[in-house]
Amino acid sequence: MTKSLFSKIYSYRERDNKGSKENFLIEIFAFCLQSDYQFFTAFLKELNIKAEIDYWVKTQVVYEQGRPDIEVFLNKSNTSILIECKIEHLERHNQLNDYKKILDSKTCKDKHLVYLTKYYDIKEIESTGITFHNKKWADIFSIISEENQQLTIQLKNYIKDENMAESNNFQYNDIALLNQVGATIRKMDEVLDGVRPFFEKQIGNLSKESARSTRLKDNWYANYHDVYNQKVFQYGISIGFFWWDENGEIYLALRVYISDKGKNKSNANQKLLFDKYLKNWEVETWDECHNYWHYRSVAKFILENEEQIPEMIKFLRQGLDELSALKKIDAKIFG
Repeated sequence: MTKSLFSKIYSYRERDNKGSKENFLIEIFAFCLQSDYQFFTAFLKELNIKAEIDYWVKTQVVYEQGRPDIEVFLNKSNTSILIECKIEHLERHNQLNDYKKILDSKTCKDKHLVYLTKYYDIKEIESTGITFHNKKWADIFSIISEENQQLTIQLKNYIKDENMAESNNFQYNDIALLNQVGATIRKMDEVLDGVRPFFEKQIGNLSKESARSTRLKDNWYANYHDVYNQKVFQYGISIGFFWWDENGEIYLALRVYISDKGKNKSNANQKLLFDKYLKNWEVETWDECHNYWHYRSVAKFILENEEQIPEMIKFLRQGLDELSALKKIDAKIFG
């Protein structure tokens, strides 16, 4: 029996230490595509694909290479469409490339891969047989009208509520805020530059200073250290400032990201290790990955400390000490 929409989204309800906003939105978006043919037709027109009556829409279909958010199949034209949806989070390591491999394995006549994000996150994939589409939630917002079904109209309202319906046009305030950006970045740099020697002594080499600013559009400013085993990505460590919280809170954090994909054969052992020795860290599970956080709100530093930058460096060093203690168990743990 096919689950109702409400059963699906209930499974993604908010719980302690778990937010599932992306999954919540994915299920509603997929339901609207399946049940509102006018909306489905408009969406395919956005992709320059001719709509058909005989089609199906599924979510979270599991493949060896991964689990795309949404899969659409047009029976008459033998067309397969995979859709990856993002709100605040980033593309998982090699995620789009893995979905390309899923499409490569199919015998469909036409193949499409859609990367749907809050902001334009320009990506490219190397494939001659797949059409790749970079789209924004604002594009979805623009194709929904009052003539659509009520649930689809509510989807449009929700996109607006989540501040994903904005135009790309500059406002005067956008330009005025640039006067403050430089000073804020210099302060964040002072923290990260202050903790960098300790990180590289205890853990390993960090990404270049210039890499920090490349993540500003994704609401974080940080350096990272990736760990590989025989050229296979195992996990990543990030250190810096993150403002992914839906309430607008900004955090100073040390984060360990563990991929839960099949290629990473040792991920279960890694998770057991971090679970055992990072007991004071908060664990967050997303689709196909786990995140371990040593974090504190920047607002607390502002309220509680007169000399904030030294205290921020001290806080990050505490997390690094806990993390580097794992070398006593495995000297090669950080690559």
